[in-house]
Amino acid sequence: MNERFPYGQDANAYIDKAFEKIKETYPWATKDMFGKAYSYTIEEEEGKMVFVKYIKQSDDSVDRRVIGSDEDRFIKTIVRDNEWYIEKANPVKDIYELPIGGVDICGWTLERYEFRSHILGGYSSMIQAGNRSTGGSREFFIPPSFLEGTYEEFLAKYNDMVPGVFVLEKEWLENAQELKAFLGF
Repeated sequence: MNERFPYGQDANAYIDKAFEKIKETYPWATKDMFGKAYSYTIEEEEGKMVFVKYIKQSDDSVDRRVIGSDEDRFIKTIVRDNEWYIEKANPVKDIYELPIGGVDICGWTLERYEFRSHILGGYSSMIQAGNRSTGGSREFFIPPSFLEGTYEEFLAKYNDMVPGVFVLEKEWLENAQELKAFLGF
């Protein structure tokens, strides 16, 4: 082992480390949920060993990207590449929509703010906002560790996780008994 490759030069060891990180937020995840278009390896390039990601395109061509020799960056790349696939493999079971709307967030109108439970387990939130010409939504999966303490501790962790414009007023949330029950507190 060396500093640049602390888990050796078999890419599977780094994929396993990435999977451990994924399981922190998605404990129901399995490796077969990973995106099929991605593969990872460690190769020699110009006399140095480097982390490499291959991406199979829709036309069956393959794009090769050198990640470099930073194992932390390689592991984070594997996690980022596969989060979407893992999230999509766990459909929504129930939805609790926060009874708010019409709130201005940086020139956009907050249209929907939902908390969702999922069939394979876990919770997420989905926020949808728009202005007169465009809109979008963002989903945040909630790590199970957020649900281990009190409801007030959950609220603090949740508001730290979401970007500032999506933070919910603590006073309002403390009185949201339906949300508290939905999340199992």
